[in-house]
Amino acid sequence: MTIVVTQKRQERESSQGLTFPDRNSRTGKTVAILTSEPLTTAGGVEHLLREVVKGLERRGYEVVVLHRRNAAPHWLQAPKSCLVRDLGNLLISWYLGQKLRKFGERELVAVISNGPVGWYVPSFRRNSPQKLHIYHGTYRAQAEAIRPFITYLGYLKLKFWDSMVIERACGIGKKVLCNSEQTRQEILRFFDHRGFTTGLPLDTSHFEPLDQSSCRRRLGLPEQGTIGLFVGSTQPAKGFPIVRALMCSLRGTQWLLALKGGIPSDLAGNQEVRVVPNATYDTLPTLYNAADLAVFPSVYESFGYAVAEALACGTPVIAAPGGASRSFLQTPLDSLLIEDATDSEAFVAATRNVLSDLPRYREAVLRNARPRIIETMALENWWPRFLEVAGL
Repeated sequence: MTIVVTQKRQERESSQGLTFPDRNSRTGKTVAILTSEPLTTAGGVEHLLREVVKGLERRGYEVVVLHRRNAAPHWLQAPKSCLVRDLGNLLISWYLGQKLRKFGERELVAVISNGPVGWYVPSFRRNSPQKLHIYHGTYRAQAEAIRPFITYLGYLKLKFWDSMVIERACGIGKKVLCNSEQTRQEILRFFDHRGFTTGLPLDTSHFEPLDQSSCRRRLGLPEQGTIGLFVGSTQPAKGFPIVRALMCSLRGTQWLLALKGGIPSDLAGNQEVRVVPNATYDTLPTLYNAADLAVFPSVYESFGYAVAEALACGTPVIAAPGGASRSFLQTPLDSLLIEDATDSEAFVAATRNVLSDLPRYREAVLRNARPRIIETMALENWWPRFLEVAGL
């Protein structure tokens, strides 16, 4: 339920992605979500929170979402100072907590904070809402994984300040929820927080097997021939050098690249490459179903929505270890889980194996991976588990 106070306030805060319940509304079922970025931002965290907001509202809760754009001062929304940027999540958490104080007059049943924000949640005199924190991975594990790509000072900042100070503090005194078993083990090992693995939700009626020829025609791709897919960015952490190695080794295979952010100029003239910039949520099932296989060589993925989305569509996936790939690339698909994300030869070999017997691998995905995804991620199965663990 969305209730607004004044028209001007509605216009101002709607543009910022903020939904404020009316103070005069007395449903007694308000949930506040504290996060870093607006939910209109592309990303796995924002995707999860959009689903949480929709699901809670359907269940009668009023939801307020606080983030840097609607709760922090202007100088913190797009900081120019290096010091302010380094202190960003610390300061944002403070302003989110201050903004949250205005809901102390009404019965706030829960405050859900996320990732590196939420260390400060104010106390309320009239009620004591349940405090939950969702971990979407840890900067400490990420710092180790991307160490070759960042400066030593950057590595130390991620590992100690961002992770061991800020991230760790965000979960203290709260019920901790984790997006994957991998994340649960990380926060236990690094922070000594004991959490619950709730996983992530996925609309398996949206990400489902479709006719490959129809999808290729829709995208203007040839109906014959093999097509490999990569969904991500060219940032080193996403393993794009592995994708380049596959392009060089597997001549004759066309590559469909759904890229966020910058696009390398050298790809423009490559006849075997089709780039889809900033693919939308509605377009993704068509991309997955148009491809014969998908490759995800990220050096760190706390979960990896794209892995689950591709498998839910019946597309064989070759991936480095991450939350989703560890969960769903099990026997008989375990040979598609490449332990070393930088091992280009292993990725090439696995890709050749899949291409040599596509029907068998696709059948294995539909028989083994998709049912596991439905069991753990389908909305009708994920929501009861989330609500039970969250106590909502």
